[in-house]
Amino acid sequence: MVGGISQLSDDVYVAGQISAEDIPALVEAGFKSIINNRPDDEDCSQPSRIDVGMAALGAGMEYLYIPMSGAQLTAETIEKSVEAFRDLPKPILAHCAGGPRSALLWAFSNVKADGVDSVLATTASAGFTFEQFRPMLEQYAQD
Repeated sequence: MVGGISQLSDDVYVAGQISAEDIPALVEAGFKSIINNRPDDEDCSQPSRIDVGMAALGAGMEYLYIPMSGAQLTAETIEKSVEAFRDLPKPILAHCAGGPRSALLWAFSNVKADGVDSVLATTASAGFTFEQFRPMLEQYAQD
């Protein structure tokens, strides 16, 4: 199965790139939904989102594609992520190239309920340091 899975909450995990071949093991591990935050064609060796999505859907999982390019964080991407983390069947595995973009989108999705310090501590304990996003998280939490 895909390595490097980090737990952010009771029902949300993040990981690096997954492939269609990982889907049976993810189903066996109990995952119900996948959020793909990695844009297509970021790397010539990455699997197609269509192949991974078809494998996930074929295995009875939910699959959403919410790409985030590098540091391009948009209001639309955040809002789609908030809805996905709230509404998808759980547990959820969100992935990108290495996990940071997915973890950051989770932080934005939870900051209004949990607070900035809490989401930053949670992502830091999973290996993702987002202190540089503190002002953006604070602003989003107040909106």
